[in-house]
Amino acid sequence: MSKLLIPTDFSPVADNALKYAMDMATQYQLDILLFHVVQISATDISNVVYVDVMADVHKHATEKMNEKIQVLSAQYPHLVFEHKVSDGLFIDALQEVCDDQKPVAVLMGITGSGQGIDKIIGSNAIMAMNNLKFPLIVVPKNAYFRSVNKICFACDLKNVATSTPLLAIKVFAKLFNSEIHILNIDYKNRNYTADTPSEIEVLNAMFDQIVHKFHFIENENVQDAINDFIESNEMDMVIMLPKKHGFFESLFKKSQTKEMLYQSQIPVLALQQY
Repeated sequence: MSKLLIPTDFSPVADNALKYAMDMATQYQLDILLFHVVQISATDISNVVYVDVMADVHKHATEKMNEKIQVLSAQYPHLVFEHKVSDGLFIDALQEVCDDQKPVAVLMGITGSGQGIDKIIGSNAIMAMNNLKFPLIVVPKNAYFRSVNKICFACDLKNVATSTPLLAIKVFAKLFNSEIHILNIDYKNRNYTADTPSEIEVLNAMFDQIVHKFHFIENENVQDAINDFIESNEMDMVIMLPKKHGFFESLFKKSQTKEMLYQSQIPVLALQQY
């Protein structure tokens, strides 16, 4: 059976993401794999004394994980729970367990504006979004689960045949039984070329087995346009391509990716291109 992998640091933000994941798992018949990393820094690795301390930390984390699984299993008897505690660098440990378990998606929480403890919580989600070679769902701090009926996919209409993660989009559209709303944002035809009409035709053909609609908006600010569209059209999830250049260039080069994640009121589905 397909499963959701939920990294947790046992914080309220992680618990909210876990609640979202359990409701999603209930709705779409998925299993839950709860995962905790006892994180090790480069300094820790070089400190021999730290080995004994890490053993105690790992033991404590395992006990805490077992207690949590017992509570969750009692609260959600219809769900299948698995759990794992690993040591190491967060992103490496997360990638390793993904390679082994092959979850349908990793689901993480994010909070705040990148200040203080929020910065630590947010940094792991940002790191995973930019590096993890598996689909990642980032859940905002106060988000609650609702059926994923409409997904926003912002697209620059350039090289769509090679740059669109079609298989992954099809997987999630089928899993959620959702519509894909393809959003293109331009301003005074700055990005319109002679190839644009044919790119639209190609993308339309690629999505022929998916319920989809095109939306064309004129706005100079890409981030504002996406947020306004999501709110006014009541989107349930938004797809982002972290490695995509061009359309999202202003977001990623100016480090506004973090702002979009922190400000988003709906989950962000990050899909990598490989």
